[in-house]
Amino acid sequence: MTTIRDVAKLANVSTATVSRIINGKGEASPETIKRVNKVIKEVGYRPNSLAKSLSKRDSNLIALIIPTLNNPFFPELVEAIETAASKYGYNLYLCNSEDQRSKVEYFLDSIVDHYACGAIINSLHVNEEDLKRLEERGIPTITIDRTQFSHPYSAVGVNHKDGGYQAVSHLVKNNNCKKIVFLSGPDGEKSSLDRLEGYREALKENKITDFEKIVYGNFETVSGYEAINELIKNGCIFDAIFSSNDAMAFGAIRACIDAGLKIPEQVKIIGYDNVLLSSYFYPKLTTVSQHKSRIGELTIKELDRLINEPNSKPKKYNLSPDLIVRESSNNRSVKNE
Repeated sequence: MTTIRDVAKLANVSTATVSRIINGKGEASPETIKRVNKVIKEVGYRPNSLAKSLSKRDSNLIALIIPTLNNPFFPELVEAIETAASKYGYNLYLCNSEDQRSKVEYFLDSIVDHYACGAIINSLHVNEEDLKRLEERGIPTITIDRTQFSHPYSAVGVNHKDGGYQAVSHLVKNNNCKKIVFLSGPDGEKSSLDRLEGYREALKENKITDFEKIVYGNFETVSGYEAINELIKNGCIFDAIFSSNDAMAFGAIRACIDAGLKIPEQVKIIGYDNVLLSSYFYPKLTTVSQHKSRIGELTIKELDRLINEPNSKPKKYNLSPDLIVRESSNNRSVKNE
């Protein structure tokens, strides 16, 4: 790989001169600038942006910690954030923590070592002290979704309680469902708890007091299949499932079909996240949209503000989700997608 020293040698100038010309600092004759640029073009030299960042202790690198890539929501969220980051001139440093504290600690150190100019955190295993440490190192932070919302730094959240309420209200009011199973994520996981709260509020509002069934998965498809399959084997009778995410809803649909249950005629199913596959699955999945593109754009816009206005106050954003009605909860062909 061609280095700045190679360019300097071929142009018969110092590396400092080449550096000044590359960075538009001038301080060289027009003939020298022309000669250096000619050599750069001929040898295809490209400045090492990482080395430049390290020397300046600065970069255009934004770190993004996510909990997993096994849930289709997160690759789509990453894409939305990366698209927005590119518009603002930032590169993304993706950190997949696999929901492990040890990996979160590794990436927190790595973010500092790479002189990231900002950090986006989506992890249950990042605490307020971690955020404070990054901020004290001059790395503005913003959290999204699964990370707690109560810290003093910027955050983008989604009103998951309202999302759960919308889903269950639709099942009750539009479909007359009375025995609705809540397929939760891991016990104690905040977004699932919020959705559970919405589930319970909708049941209470509609005076359904004789049936509340909660089963747990880990947000992956196989866990949704296993949870509902076990429920069916144990003889539980239900007419609807509200799943904490689309991936588990796909597994739940498969479990119902394997048991001979027709969807939506016998069991209606609603997911959460509105991943791309939900509109191509059979039956097309009714789901709650978190507006990933909006999250991506808002997150980068806020982080860019924090980076360029170091003394500005943090802001909190709480987005409202929307129910997308499709075939899995609707006997008719009417949809609102």
